[in-house]
Amino acid sequence: MKNDSSELTTIEVRTVAEAYLALLKARGVDRLYVNAGTDTPPIIEAYARAEESGLRFPRPVICPHENLAVGMAHGDALVSGHAQAVMLHVSVGTANALCALMNAKRDQCPIFLTAGRTPLFEEGRAGSRNAWIHWAQEMYDQAGMLRELVKWDYELRDGLNLREVVERGLSIAHASPPGPVYLSLPREVIAQEQKTFSWSEPGPAKTSDPHPDPDQVRKAAAWIAAAQRPLIIAAASGRDPAAVALLAEVAQLFALPVVENKARMICLPADSAMHAGFEAEVFIGDADVVLTLEADVPWIPNTGKPAPGAKVIQVALDPLWTDYPVRTHRADLSITSSSAAFLAALKAELTRVAPSSAVATRRDRAEAITAGRRSADQSKLDADRQRGGAITKTWLSHCLDQAKPDDAVVVNEYWAMRQYLHFNTPGSYFSLPPAGGLGWALPAALGIAMAQPERTVIATLGDGAYIFCNPSACHQVASAYALPVLSIICNNGKWGAVELATMGMYRHGSSGKQSPVPLSPLSPSPAFEKYCEASGGYGERVTEREQLPAALARALKVVRDERRQALLNVICE
Repeated sequence: MKNDSSELTTIEVRTVAEAYLALLKARGVDRLYVNAGTDTPPIIEAYARAEESGLRFPRPVICPHENLAVGMAHGDALVSGHAQAVMLHVSVGTANALCALMNAKRDQCPIFLTAGRTPLFEEGRAGSRNAWIHWAQEMYDQAGMLRELVKWDYELRDGLNLREVVERGLSIAHASPPGPVYLSLPREVIAQEQKTFSWSEPGPAKTSDPHPDPDQVRKAAAWIAAAQRPLIIAAASGRDPAAVALLAEVAQLFALPVVENKARMICLPADSAMHAGFEAEVFIGDADVVLTLEADVPWIPNTGKPAPGAKVIQVALDPLWTDYPVRTHRADLSITSSSAAFLAALKAELTRVAPSSAVATRRDRAEAITAGRRSADQSKLDADRQRGGAITKTWLSHCLDQAKPDDAVVVNEYWAMRQYLHFNTPGSYFSLPPAGGLGWALPAALGIAMAQPERTVIATLGDGAYIFCNPSACHQVASAYALPVLSIICNNGKWGAVELATMGMYRHGSSGKQSPVPLSPLSPSPAFEKYCEASGGYGERVTEREQLPAALARALKVVRDERRQALLNVICE
């Protein structure tokens, strides 16, 4: 019920667990991705009593594996823009989630991660120890295993300050740069009896994104205005949809070629005349000014870097990437700002100082770069089509581009080639975070489908990445919550990234003489399509390239018309 004050909401509760869940919902957390354990009974009792109590809680999503729970929360937050909650089982559940948590941290994705804690007391309190595992599972510092991967961690000690603790955690998760936080919840604490619980409206103020220093913007604009061969490198600026439109506008107005270098999301529409492709190494050595936007690794020093005389401007929420132990990419200007705020300020300043003659000269060069890149990509596709034979990543990417509907969201873990997949809408493509923790794409795709059920969600995975995602857990959840995700596995029977890394070092050594490279094979390959079928989905194995368009059409029909999950096991080169 609501009391007489318009600034205070008060509800009747029985336990801290009920107050906790109600507060999450009141603060915008719509879903609780949960992997339950012996620490969860007070949470379970709160949900069991929800119809009687009339309290509003986040929707519980039962996840049979911790990697799935965190990955779904990650995907959900990518499109909802809000941290969702995760509840794991004490120390062991936390340990199982570390890989997915590292992905979220490096992707600057807000998640409100919680886990139970082994009961504090051996007897004498509601919720005290009553199972033999309660001794062996206790750690001296449960949060120590993940402290480097979260922005904040704490343990709830009493229901007295529940509101303050939860609100602080959520505020820190969303503050720039956003990221996961961790709260442990001892069973005795959330089992505490409580009669009423109150919170103020509208809640804590949100922190504002950082804006650039005007003097630095003026200096950056002067360098860019005078440049003959400028280059913009964007990797994650598209996290904010407003930055996508601003980048397209600034690039077009001032003839600035843009490379989406290993971009994890759409930073520039594919149809932009300033889109220079996806490989910064092609242009970076020739550029006289390089502007990077949310690019943690804008170039790899031993394969290509800016010329000694080039000016380098790095813009990011954390332009030093302070949680990376070693990162020495140089910057003549290092600007702390959101990409949208910087681009808006840059546009205003360039409008004032950029000479039209220089822009016109650059435009001819920039448009020639884009046209040349597109022509080269088309030539490679034509050559692949004429060569025929086994299905290649090039052909698979092209066929997916032709088949995917306009509302599609593609969640990629390695094989999808952006030069053959065209996206113009922000939020229509996401790729594996830079930490590279495998098993991310399908859980993230399921989280996106949970947050945006009206969209067609497609997960593109390698066979190794698919194995890592705990497929039986993923397909079970897709069935349980009617999430019609299409999974497309590019199955080459090996760890392609392992082989590629080895060839990069030992192409002319003994490894280069062996095929497959030692330690990379994944044969014999399971019938992955059966995994999906086992949970009521549609599965199909595709071995010939001429079969691929029709197979994609069948799978998409199942997903869109029957609202069932589907999987294509595509045997690739």
